[in-house]
Amino acid sequence: MKSKKGFTLVELLGIIAIIATILAFVVPSVIGMLKRDDEKEYQRFLTDIELATESYVQLNIDNYPNLAITNGSYTITMQELIENGYIKSNMVNPKTDTKVSSSDTIKITRKADGSYDYSYTAH
Repeated sequence: MKSKKGFTLVELLGIIAIIATILAFVVPSVIGMLKRDDEKEYQRFLTDIELATESYVQLNIDNYPNLAITNGSYTITMQELIENGYIKSNMVNPKTDTKVSSSDTIKITRKADGSYDYSYTAH
């Protein structure tokens, strides 16, 4: 009698098919999870900028008379926030993986309910 060593071709193909099926389900989930993490990181970045801008404007509201009226707006550069210590000059935009530029802007618009809308634009 011969002792059997190793796997047959059919057994190997079966194992490969099982692994391929598992990967077909797992890979899209992992990719989706990574995309969601990237989006959450970018949202935290925007929140940090909005909070810094809000603090800066509240302490310097007299310099921005347009923000006292509904739909009034003003655009602030990142340079203003950096120079006044509200954000660090080495802050990185997670969407582009580059440092924020001093020419990047944040447009602030006062809404009818008195709250503010912030819009970040990278240059």
